[in-house]
Amino acid sequence: MSIFLRLMQIFAFSASLVASFSPSFGQTAMPANYIHVDAATAQRIVVAEKTLHPEIVKLGLHATPPAAKDNVIIANDIPSKIGKKSSEADMQKLAAGKAVAVRVEKDSIYDLLLPITDAHGGDLDGGFLVMEVPFTKAANEEDALKIGVAIRDELQSKIASKSALYQR
Repeated sequence: MSIFLRLMQIFAFSASLVASFSPSFGQTAMPANYIHVDAATAQRIVVAEKTLHPEIVKLGLHATPPAAKDNVIIANDIPSKIGKKSSEADMQKLAAGKAVAVRVEKDSIYDLLLPITDAHGGDLDGGFLVMEVPFTKAANEEDALKIGVAIRDELQSKIASKSALYQR
């Protein structure tokens, strides 16, 4: 077999592998609890903020995107989570309208949920942050919330408006 034919086979095989794992090629169905989200600015802000704060384990921003009916993760330091619908438990916590920290013994973290607005206090359509603070960084829920509120306020100051989150 010629080198050219062998290279063509390798290329075709490589392309089929990429297509089988990449939703951008349209061959992999999105799970039922996910929707497509394009919030490039939100993603840049969240990733940059997470980089500034090694004291937290994860950071995600939830909201209801334009023309969507579901509240979902629009930005996350774990990209595979983007588009996942917000849990019923998170939506109930959000409805309370206040920051919440829950001690999770099995993971040795405080799981935080904090309502968030844009820099001017504008609604993000169900906007909230989730993050995890390890026990090694906070002695109790109150300490974890202090860390979370400081990070939320910092991140919030970088959000010009709801529509800005979805710009490229």
